[in-house]
Amino acid sequence: MDAEHKKAFADVVGSKWVRDTPCLMDTYAFYMNPEILNKDGSVWLPRPAAVIMPETTQEVAGILKLCNKMDYMAKPLSTGFHCVAAASNEKVIVLDLKRMNKIVDLDVRNQIAVVEPYVKAINLQTILWKEGLNLHVISCGGNHSPLASATSAWGTGLGGPALSYSGRNLLGVEWVLPTGDVLTLGSAGEGTGAGWFTADGPGPSLRGIMRGYMGAFGGLGVFTKAAIKLYPWDGPSELKVEGGCPHYQLTDDLPSNLGLFAISFPSKKALADAGYKMGESEITYADFRLPAFYTTMGATDDNLELKRIWQSGLLQKVAKYHLIVAIIGGSQREYDWKLQTFKEILAETEGVILPLNRQPQASQAELAGKLLKYIDDPLKLFRKFPALKGLLQKIPGGERQLKKAISELFWVLLRHANNTQGNFRPSQAMCTSLGTFDTWDSGLNQSEWIAARKQESIRKGLFLDDGGDLGCGGTFEHCHMGYLEGIIMYSSKDPQSVMAAGKVIDEAVQACIDQSFGVPIAGFGCEMNAKLGPHCGNYHEWLAKIKQALDPNLASDPFFYSRHPKVPVTGGPPRRNEP
Repeated sequence: MDAEHKKAFADVVGSKWVRDTPCLMDTYAFYMNPEILNKDGSVWLPRPAAVIMPETTQEVAGILKLCNKMDYMAKPLSTGFHCVAAASNEKVIVLDLKRMNKIVDLDVRNQIAVVEPYVKAINLQTILWKEGLNLHVISCGGNHSPLASATSAWGTGLGGPALSYSGRNLLGVEWVLPTGDVLTLGSAGEGTGAGWFTADGPGPSLRGIMRGYMGAFGGLGVFTKAAIKLYPWDGPSELKVEGGCPHYQLTDDLPSNLGLFAISFPSKKALADAGYKMGESEITYADFRLPAFYTTMGATDDNLELKRIWQSGLLQKVAKYHLIVAIIGGSQREYDWKLQTFKEILAETEGVILPLNRQPQASQAELAGKLLKYIDDPLKLFRKFPALKGLLQKIPGGERQLKKAISELFWVLLRHANNTQGNFRPSQAMCTSLGTFDTWDSGLNQSEWIAARKQESIRKGLFLDDGGDLGCGGTFEHCHMGYLEGIIMYSSKDPQSVMAAGKVIDEAVQACIDQSFGVPIAGFGCEMNAKLGPHCGNYHEWLAKIKQALDPNLASDPFFYSRHPKVPVTGGPPRRNEP
């Protein structure tokens, strides 16, 4: 950065908080999945011009005003997980918002939290549980920024049945527009004195413009405060744990009004029907469709054991249509009613609650796999005769294993403490595809599509052989909506594997058009919007008009959102070479 320009930004935030040394800039150019975003498969994203760490809304506004005067664009970053947090070119200044980490207000009575960008979900949740409240946490893990997922990027998580979707929990924002002007959206606007109870007022809403379905990914300024809707929490207010990463275990038993379950269904239809029935009954607090391969990963700590259990074939039969569920009652009576309803739904859909006190060792799984080689469904008798289901829970097992399994279900479903190391353990790299936010049925159909499409690359040795089906997701707002994304495990060190993964993602986007799946999780950025827009009311043209109106001088990085209409946009990503 030019010395004069650097001094101008330093005058806004202080010289300590402006950095442009190359080695430090490189740390902001390396994220998850860069080799998929870069068409040549390279692992580095553009090095930013500088990184600035503002502390206040006024400092953010000052930075954007300077960007309007100079040849720079701003890119805000909260906790930063994915490559969408990166700069798109070397004229972009990354705004690292770590210093903006305050819980501005916690209104327990009205169930509202007002937070800055770097407040982490797991920290806020810890405070909220003590007040009998909870928030929606997205599935990448509790280290994420609730502000970012509510205002700017995606927003799906395992608490969807009872806690909705991040974008629908937004009750207001403080928004520094690309011009540097500050707008407070909703009831907390200047001069109202009404507080943060709604993001909308009389007349048209701006929430669709500021976020829409997926978010602007930092392409429309910076959100410096967000009011988040909270929900009741009837689980434990505090946790006592033992052990270490990644196996923290609860030392106390769960309260009697909270149950965690792993369920096996005989078919996709049965899984879909159960999801709808549980949603209509409003009994589930959190749920997640856990594919067989991920179930096997969760039962193992190293790749050799994972390989042996997976190749036994046992989990493919027992957990092909596998759902994990949390049920919580506001009282013991309510929980008992929910549990009885849950069991009746399982009887109607032939779902079987799997015992948690037994975890097969590799040798046991290999023996069981041989014995059950010619049996398609080892649980068929238990499904047909519900009276036998209780016998599964009476299988002798260890108290220690039961506590371990309950603890891990608790962390995943309710604490959102994902084992990131474990997720990347089998192949060292993963990406995702499809994942449209539509109906539960549509999500399950998408998991079948991606499972079939992955088979070619699995046969060629380009993808890890996970059986193909890594359709992960769950239901939202008591199954009014559903979501499953198709995970791909590839090798970031193998150029052919990288190109194969990118090709499948591109084909999955096309499948969303051809089969009317909807806008996929990869449907962001200028090129993808230009490809999908003509099939969805030409929304890409509206994005370009919004961008031009709110950011006339291109002071916010447009790459992951939209360019001006005057800037040419290609009709989609370049076709990748056949691996």
